[in-house]
Amino acid sequence: MSNNSTKPYQRVQLFSGGGSRFGYYLGSYAALVAHDLTPDIIIGTCGGSLSAYLVQLASDPKDLQQLMCSRELYRAIAAIRHVAPNEANRRLKIRYMTHALKRWRLSRQLSKRQQYQQADSYEQLLDELQQLAMFRIDDESQWLDELSGFSSTKNDDRNFNSTSPEIAIVASRLYQTPASHISSNYPLKLPVKLQELLFAPPRLTASLSELTDKKMRSPAHVFAEERIHQSVKVLSQWEFAAAIRASMADMYYLPPTHIEELGWCLGGVINLTPIELACQLAETVFAETKAGYDSWLAAPAIQRVFGFDPNQRLAQVHGFLPSTESYQDNFESSSQLHWLPFADNGEQLAGQHVQKRFNMKQMTIELMHSDYDGFVQQMQAQWQYGYQRTANYLQQHGL
Repeated sequence: MSNNSTKPYQRVQLFSGGGSRFGYYLGSYAALVAHDLTPDIIIGTCGGSLSAYLVQLASDPKDLQQLMCSRELYRAIAAIRHVAPNEANRRLKIRYMTHALKRWRLSRQLSKRQQYQQADSYEQLLDELQQLAMFRIDDESQWLDELSGFSSTKNDDRNFNSTSPEIAIVASRLYQTPASHISSNYPLKLPVKLQELLFAPPRLTASLSELTDKKMRSPAHVFAEERIHQSVKVLSQWEFAAAIRASMADMYYLPPTHIEELGWCLGGVINLTPIELACQLAETVFAETKAGYDSWLAAPAIQRVFGFDPNQRLAQVHGFLPSTESYQDNFESSSQLHWLPFADNGEQLAGQHVQKRFNMKQMTIELMHSDYDGFVQQMQAQWQYGYQRTANYLQQHGL
């Protein structure tokens, strides 16, 4: 693809994170549709990958709102639960708290060598992520099966409704690095490496096929060269359920998930806001402003697993200038970039999502799911927040 070539899409929207507040993406998407700005492709990460899947199943906002408030979605969300007391002995609970404190302490150490001492080996890190994950999903093999019945056409996971935006999903994978590939700059010779994954729809895959000689680069690589591969692995054959679970498998929340051809997958936080990719794909990009990561749990956890400070990456994202910066040297990156004001969603939607509570006696983090009526109220509040914020932005900017 040459510098003068047309970008493959006109509009792209990022669904970057969201967690249990994923519903505001759906309201935001509905506002774009109402203003004749329907995205041609949505890139979903973490909780945003589930929102992207809901759009794929029901691209019309009326159908989407019905799906969002359905009992089927309620059951899918309620299937995500905290680890029960009988599933974790006291030693494991104490280990979780000890490791959380250790991650915080190590995150205060600034030298690269100290950062790379945080993970011991492939096996040890994998065991830590599996054993110390706070939440589980009941019956994972059939977790999203009920939702597929809402699709407006009888399509399978790889045949997209022609009226729907295409969907791409970001995740990551963990695998053991051959000893010959480990840099001699660090005495510990880390046997752990991670790679960004892009589950891409057919049209996007075709557009990226010309990058065989010069691979797409993972933005996080510049922050953790010894930990994160420079290249992004693009998947052209995949199933939604597996890709969503891989994107949502963020460290210490849900355990890693195994995909046969990829290995253990660790979530989409490796590139939570893929702004560089978005600006390469479309003429117009709708992204979101995000609040910083807390310095007690989230930032230390990401730094331990992925080897970089997520707030440094977030500053890079918010400072990205599509007219001057390039994600890929043989792509032109100029795009209209619109930052939708969602950084305060945590405060504005307080109480309008799945609640978490620390149980001092059991030393566990408990999820407190609402009943169905409470779930509907939460989803409607999230929808309204996303819709109104997006509609106000579009009006203020004459779009």
